[in-house]
Amino acid sequence: MVTSFAELLAPITPDEFFGEVYGQKPLLVPGDPGKFASVMSWESLNQALAINAFWTKDNLKLFQDIAPVAAEDYCRSVPGLGAPVLQPDPDLVKSQMSRGASLVLNSIDTLNPGIQAIADVLERTLFGYTQLNLYCSFAGHKAFDSHFDTHEVFAIHTEGEKTWNIYQGRLDNPVHHSTFLDLTADQHRRNRRELMMEVHMTSGDLLYLPRGQYHDALASSDGSLHLTFGVIPLRGLDIFELLEDEAMADSLFRQDLPRAGDDSGAQDLGARLSELADRLKNMIQEPNFLEAAIQLQKRRHGTRGTYELPDRPVTNEFVVRANGLRVTRRGDSYFLRSEKAGIPIPPGAHDFVSWVLEHPTFLDTEAHALFAHLGEQRVDELLYELQKMDVIGLAE
Repeated sequence: MVTSFAELLAPITPDEFFGEVYGQKPLLVPGDPGKFASVMSWESLNQALAINAFWTKDNLKLFQDIAPVAAEDYCRSVPGLGAPVLQPDPDLVKSQMSRGASLVLNSIDTLNPGIQAIADVLERTLFGYTQLNLYCSFAGHKAFDSHFDTHEVFAIHTEGEKTWNIYQGRLDNPVHHSTFLDLTADQHRRNRRELMMEVHMTSGDLLYLPRGQYHDALASSDGSLHLTFGVIPLRGLDIFELLEDEAMADSLFRQDLPRAGDDSGAQDLGARLSELADRLKNMIQEPNFLEAAIQLQKRRHGTRGTYELPDRPVTNEFVVRANGLRVTRRGDSYFLRSEKAGIPIPPGAHDFVSWVLEHPTFLDTEAHALFAHLGEQRVDELLYELQKMDVIGLAE
């Protein structure tokens, strides 16, 4: 099972990857046939597909020579709790595949421990939410036409053989927005430009593609299986989420804008916009904003985990002992206040302290789960400090 980024990329080192490849150019990393044996095989795929109730028309799709197969052609209506639902029918799915249809499984990053391990490694290393799609295709039948992705692509090949065409064309930092999603077929053909390289992938190989890079792929064996991990790091657009919270605490942003009814009003509006721009610049440069951005990066991960049943988890229950406490803000700092005094809250910890005060009783495992982005050690330190101040205590 892959447990580190270095192991995933070997023999390429992480320093080489980030210095010469990441966000810059495609890279093929040849690997031994058994490198990704714990991730997916024909046997494990068949076992997963046999859990019929898990699959829906949204996470199991079929494509016949770049055209999507209508859900009605491989699903059937089954009784639901409230109304009938469309569910893939194994016999209908296999009938479509007998014609050469490609099978695509979407968002399966929790399907097995081997998959989860790679997704976790990518998220820990790249600070980006990671999702996974699986592609099963057959010789001579292409699932998708030439296209680009709006995320970083790490494709691992586990069964059969497939040839990838990678083109010179690469869009400038595309995102999941109509500006990039609604391009016409002619626009795609112009954007992809000439063929840059042809990559032949077999079991154990890994292919990295930076987002925006045009590519397509075609199985060259009668049965090919690969998985694509898509990584979406924090982007400049995402800081507007933080700015909205910051602006809410500033009276100027809550004021009505001047009416631009005449030249004088337009000048007043322009002056106000300039003042707001200055405030935004100051907000972004505050130390607390940097800490908030760091924590937002660390929260950029999916929900994964394993169980150890029948073992019962061991937990500690805490109770809030101090009454009348609240979290307040003054300038760029947060404080834990009572009616008489206040003490500073360490940077990045105010959300945690607020959460504790809102829960008269809670478990340490809940705190660790909800604030995993702070790190296990940091959560334990904060719990210890709150106990020392007699804000919380162990339940009796």
